[in-house]
Amino acid sequence: MSGIRARWVLCGFAVLAVGGSARASAQQPQPTPVQALQPQPPLRVSPRGAMVRAMVVPGWGHAAIGAYSRGASYVALESLTAYTLLRTRNRLTDARRRAGFRESFVRASLAGEGVTDPEVVETRLEEDDVLTGLRNLASSRENQQEDLVAFSIFVLFLTGADAFVSAHLARFPAPIEVDVVGDPDAGMEIRVSVPLPR
Repeated sequence: MSGIRARWVLCGFAVLAVGGSARASAQQPQPTPVQALQPQPPLRVSPRGAMVRAMVVPGWGHAAIGAYSRGASYVALESLTAYTLLRTRNRLTDARRRAGFRESFVRASLAGEGVTDPEVVETRLEEDDVLTGLRNLASSRENQQEDLVAFSIFVLFLTGADAFVSAHLARFPAPIEVDVVGDPDAGMEIRVSVPLPR
C-alpha cells in the first residue's frame, strides 16, 4: 500500500510541476508574427573573429557584424570565381585528353609507315599543326588556371580584410561631426567631433 501511495504522490507532484511550467510559459508574452519576422541584432564578434569567419565560410563574417549586403556580394564573387576555376579545370582536362589522343594517332600513323626513329618521330610530332594547336590550347588553359587560383587566394584575403575593417568600423556609433562656431568679427572656429568606440 505504501508503494502505491508513493506513486500517487509522485504523480501528483509531476502534474503540479507540469501545470506550473505550462502556466508560467502561458503568462510570458509570445512574439507576434511581425516581431518574429523582424531582423535580430547582429552577433557581437571581434574583428579577428569576423575575419576568420569570412575566410572560412563566404559571407559568414559579414553577416555576424550585420553587413549583409557586403557579405552577399563576396558570396557572389567567390562563387563566380569557384565556378570559373572548375570550368577552366574541366577545359584543361579536355584539352590534355585531345592532345594525348592526337599524339597517339600521329605515332600510330608513323609506326604504320615504318618510321621508328625517335628523332624523326619527335620532328613529325612538332610539325603536326593539329597537335601543336592542342598543346598551345592546353598551355593556355594551364595559365588561366594559375591566374584563377591566384585570384581566388586574393579574394579570400580581401574578404577577410574587409570583414576585419568592417567590424572595426561597426563599433563607431555615429559619423564624424563638423561644426562651425563663432561670428565674422571675433573669428570662426571649426570643431570636429569623432566618437570613439567603447
